Amino acid sequence: MGNVDVPAIESVVVEPDYCPRCRTEVETNEFEGREVPWCPDCDLLFSRHAVAAVQVIVRDGDRVLLLDEPLPQNEGVLSLPGGFAKYDEGPREALVRELEEETGLVADPADLEYLTTYHADAGIYFLTYTLERSATAGELTPEFEEGEAAFRPVEDVLSTTDRTRESDRERIEMAWNRRAE
Repeated sequence: MGNVDVPAIESVVVEPDYCPRCRTEVETNEFEGREVPWCPDCDLLFSRHAVAAVQVIVRDGDRVLLLDEPLPQNEGVLSLPGGFAKYDEGPREALVRELEEETGLVADPADLEYLTTYHADAGIYFLTYTLERSATAGELTPEFEEGEAAFRPVEDVLSTTDRTRESDRERIEMAWNRRAE
């Protein structure tokens, strides 16, 4: 096998404007037939990788669990429980941890049913699962004192567009359609 000239590649979630190693302004260079971000001083290519996030649709009869959290990215918006995996967690383990942190509900990873993957514009892939409320234990308690964790009628959630994200409504509707099959 001959020597192969392989450039140094650094994985990033967001393409940098400046090299994180030397602070030189990032340019572009051709690699594998396309232009990619590159630091000319370090001769370092940047490879953007998507981040996996997890969310769960918890169903209780004709109601779905939504959070009203006092977080800047969620202000005034009802959202599905979820978050990001820690470096040593798989998606199911991350999701049961996030569910307990955000709602007080305890679940077994084996009870999560995969629904779909949603790709947000921000380089994040949301792995979405469903879970029946009857498969959880614990008392519903919001993570934040000034927040709310509540089961809301699905019909109201799907017909009210001003407090929920379109992507959340689409996945909630998908979960209810799958349930009806």
